[in-house]
Amino acid sequence: MHIRRRWHYYMAFGVASALMFTSCNDNEALEGVSQGQDSRIISLSGEIDQVAVTRVNDNGFCDGDIMGVYVVDYNGNTPGTLATSGNRGTNVPHTFDEAAYKWNSAYDIYWKDDHTHVDIYGYYPYASPADVNAYAFEVQKDQTKNNGDEMGSYEASDFLWGKAADVAPTDRIIRLPLRHKMSNARITLKEGEGFAEGAWTELEKQVLVLNTKRNSVIDLATGNVAATGEVAKTGTIPFRKDNEFRAIVVPQTVEAGKVLFSITVDGMPYTFKKEEAFTYIAGKMHNFTIQVNKKEASGQYEFKLIDESITAWENDMASHEATAKEYIVIHVEEAGTLKECIMAANKDYTQLQNLKITGEINAEDFYFMRDEMSKLQSLNLKEVKIKGSTKTYDGNKEDMLPASAMSEKKTLMHLVLPDKLIEIKDGAFFGCNLTGSLYIPEGVKEIGTSAFGYCKSLTGFLHLPSTLERIAQSAFRSCSFTCELSLPSKLKYIGDGAFYQCSKLYGELHLPDKLSYLGRAAFSQCSSFSGSISIPQNITEIKEEAFYFCSGLNGTLNLHNGITTIEESAFCLCAFKGELILPKDLIVINNDAFRGCNFSGELKLPSKLEVIGDGAFENNSRISGILEIPANVISIGTSAFRYCSSLEGLIFPKSLETIGNIAFDLCSGIGSIVCQGTLPPHLFANAFNGIAKDNFTVEVPESAVADYQTAPGWNEFKRIGAHHELICRPAIANALNTRCTRNLILNAESDWEVESMPDWCSLSQTNGSKKTELTLTIDEMPKGTTEGRTGEIVFKLKDKYYTTKCTVNQYDYQYGEDEIVTLQKATQGNNGGINLVFLGDGYNAKDIAEGNYLRTIEEQVERFFAIEPYSTYRNYFNVHTAIPVSLESGIGTVNTIRYTKFETTFTGGVGLQCDYDAVFNYALRIPSVTRANLNQTLIVMTPNTTDYGGICNMWSDGSAIAFCPVSSDAYPYDARGIIQHEAGGHGFGKFGDEYIYHNSFITFCGCMCCKHVSEFNGAKANGWYDNLSLTGKMHEVPWSHLIFDDRYSDRVDIYEGGFMHSRGVFRSEQTSCMNNNIPYYSTICRESIVKRIKKYAGETYSFEEFVQKDKKDAGAITRAMDAPYARSRVHTHQYPPRIHKGSPLK
Repeated sequence: MHIRRRWHYYMAFGVASALMFTSCNDNEALEGVSQGQDSRIISLSGEIDQVAVTRVNDNGFCDGDIMGVYVVDYNGNTPGTLATSGNRGTNVPHTFDEAAYKWNSAYDIYWKDDHTHVDIYGYYPYASPADVNAYAFEVQKDQTKNNGDEMGSYEASDFLWGKAADVAPTDRIIRLPLRHKMSNARITLKEGEGFAEGAWTELEKQVLVLNTKRNSVIDLATGNVAATGEVAKTGTIPFRKDNEFRAIVVPQTVEAGKVLFSITVDGMPYTFKKEEAFTYIAGKMHNFTIQVNKKEASGQYEFKLIDESITAWENDMASHEATAKEYIVIHVEEAGTLKECIMAANKDYTQLQNLKITGEINAEDFYFMRDEMSKLQSLNLKEVKIKGSTKTYDGNKEDMLPASAMSEKKTLMHLVLPDKLIEIKDGAFFGCNLTGSLYIPEGVKEIGTSAFGYCKSLTGFLHLPSTLERIAQSAFRSCSFTCELSLPSKLKYIGDGAFYQCSKLYGELHLPDKLSYLGRAAFSQCSSFSGSISIPQNITEIKEEAFYFCSGLNGTLNLHNGITTIEESAFCLCAFKGELILPKDLIVINNDAFRGCNFSGELKLPSKLEVIGDGAFENNSRISGILEIPANVISIGTSAFRYCSSLEGLIFPKSLETIGNIAFDLCSGIGSIVCQGTLPPHLFANAFNGIAKDNFTVEVPESAVADYQTAPGWNEFKRIGAHHELICRPAIANALNTRCTRNLILNAESDWEVESMPDWCSLSQTNGSKKTELTLTIDEMPKGTTEGRTGEIVFKLKDKYYTTKCTVNQYDYQYGEDEIVTLQKATQGNNGGINLVFLGDGYNAKDIAEGNYLRTIEEQVERFFAIEPYSTYRNYFNVHTAIPVSLESGIGTVNTIRYTKFETTFTGGVGLQCDYDAVFNYALRIPSVTRANLNQTLIVMTPNTTDYGGICNMWSDGSAIAFCPVSSDAYPYDARGIIQHEAGGHGFGKFGDEYIYHNSFITFCGCMCCKHVSEFNGAKANGWYDNLSLTGKMHEVPWSHLIFDDRYSDRVDIYEGGFMHSRGVFRSEQTSCMNNNIPYYSTICRESIVKRIKKYAGETYSFEEFVQKDKKDAGAITRAMDAPYARSRVHTHQYPPRIHKGSPLK
């Protein structure tokens, strides 16, 4: 059916070569299509996103509907200009295939190459625009015409337009949002008082919409509609459904005092007008409810306006019939008699292709359809009641779809399941050729083994009901769903191979909190999932191949402490990054468990660990630090740590007996090995292949030195000596030219002394005993000493010749340590400028002297100002930095300690923290930053890491520190995306997150992982979160003034979902930087930022001035899969801001 239920929808267009409308060969040019060098096709999905369109679901378009698509290449970083001809794709028809529930392109459209972005434009209904900047369009005068299978006059008047901007080349499906660009007048006549029973229904009623222009020109580059021509002398006749009349109207303003519409009831006329000018708003529905009363005495009618409102475009009941009439409808009064009912209707069941059943059926009816209806293609069971079988079929009970009901029914391609259903039994549709999408109705609690297994033609979306509790083994194995997978919150069981080889499921995978069983290979080879994974608390074993070759999982892996076993290949060939924090109760890491992942940081093996299987951590080249094997481990498997080339050292316990073949092969970074056992572990062939055998001393118990020197494999190391405790931390001290001090800690097993030291260094003491804290002073180095200087402080145990050292490096640089650097001074405002302080942490003197630090800070400043409205209002800001030198390069993690200026560290996942007092006190050194304006100063902290992270710490007085690492992740989660979301969005703008963790109401979400109503209201009490609301009432949201302003009404509305919840929270636009980091703030965000700038600058805010300067089209608002709306997923790329009470000032 062609039912329009919302002003904003998601259109699809999939390009299927088997359905080409051309016989051109590969060398022939297609009119309207530019052939690129990239062999990949630009592919647009065939789904309407029913969840994102929150208020009502949209049933979509009709078979054969056509829309036009334009594809325009970027020129470098500059968007191309949509032209009437010569685009990459020009007005390419896309035809809706209702049976397959997708759009088919008339031609293949190829990417230009692997890096050129495109803008994609779509419009409906299809036509042949002579000028894309001035497409002439006319709404119909008589919108009552219904042409059966063809488009009716109401539908032909309903112009839809959409754009997906800045889409990067991708193999994934691209979504295009379309919106109603016309306006809608809806007049509802309501029966009032005085009518005899049934009299109202019999009355003749007519409505005319008057004094409007029906002609318009549309700019297909922007979707803007302008009314043209003269006001029509005749009225527009609305489409009618019962007592509701709807007319499509060109957006325009009707003069004050002019009649808007006339009503005639039983020959009696009534006209409605307004004393002020009336504006029809694009994409909105103008609602008028008129109550008609009948006066008893005179029999005359009284008309009374009882309600008037402006709302989002609601469900349009106008439709052409599509394929619905093709069904043969059979009513079955008694279950088990379907065959007889078909024959009684004089139909040949062997020839039936499209069947709709009403009434009651049972297992016998299903098996009859499966085995005897040899041509059955489409089956609609929506209104069916399934009864228990009258025979002894095992388990076939009421409201349960029987086992093997249509198993391997190859002719069956289209299916509508019953509305009332509680279980789909084993193999129900196994091996069918079902196509398109699959909607499992609400009420279903269990989906049986292989219920839809090997339905490889299911290429649309998969909708699972909120009632679902169990997905059995291989339920959706090898299906081709192309969508995000939303697992219901009540789901407890996912069986072995449930989604095995569902390689086109994409987006972030959120495992429900109640999940207690996750089977073997449950998501094996689901290679298009992305982001992070968190294992629910009730899962204590990660089964074999559970996430094998989920190569798109590129976030963090979050394992809770109750997990005891990680089976073979559980996470093999995933692309996880960041630090791997293993559960403290973990006992078994089986073969290939983490092979080929991309973890970084130090790897701390838990103390209870007993088994390290073959290839367990093979090819994790970014794992670093000293690896200590726990005391309960007896053997290390073959290839266990092969290619872990960043490991720096090994500590083997007394219990270790064997080290497998090539266990540490090519671990070229290893520079120390400590063996605690007196008996040398047995080495299989090439255990340490690729490790330098003469660059360091293998340290062993003093009594076992001779045994190691003669043991096979160990005897290849040229230096084996007794192990002693003498360690300096940090082992490297770096400085700039200025005189400075550094703190060192020396751990010694006994008395120690300094053996040698550079003459430009001094220590607080040169001898001592056991653990000692030392202060190192480094003298000033003259500027211009371009080569710098380096030296070593050598510490020695007094009673034995055993040494360690601290390397001291000093570098020449233009600025001194802690020197303040002003990057920009404000030139606008009355208060001397708004302060932005950009600092870095984890940058040592070498990083700074080589220019890495200041270059990074300057790039961060430009990223901050690269988004509106900060670009326009940049001159209101002072921008400062300083030169904070850290002892070590990089920042710490849960497992890794780094000695940095502000103690910045990852706290697990992507969370970050630092010594907040130290940061605020450091910022107060800047002359323009005072205790009085610290709460209006934004501090942007850039940790020295390319791992994704981002969090903003906010104090209720307004103070803020935004952590913004220089992420190497792809758009939109790159460094630009982080700083614009965390610093510009949270830190200065004080906005709430619009992304979604949970598919639940905020008022009923019981999770411990996100914030709820009390935190939301706390932020609102501070005057924050203008972009979110707990009410969806159009006149009560903070952006209501924008909804009714025709300069913004085409994009500002009310969308449900935000603040980590899909229900009960509302936002103003479909997507923005506060959702998924795209370079675009919503309109209410831009206005709120400008208000704050004006307040801090001591100037008066003016809405009209804001509108005049507002660049509302700046930024790439994209629905491309590279920047999806983060709905109903664990969005672990981001943490919500951490809000502290009061002020950071002591």
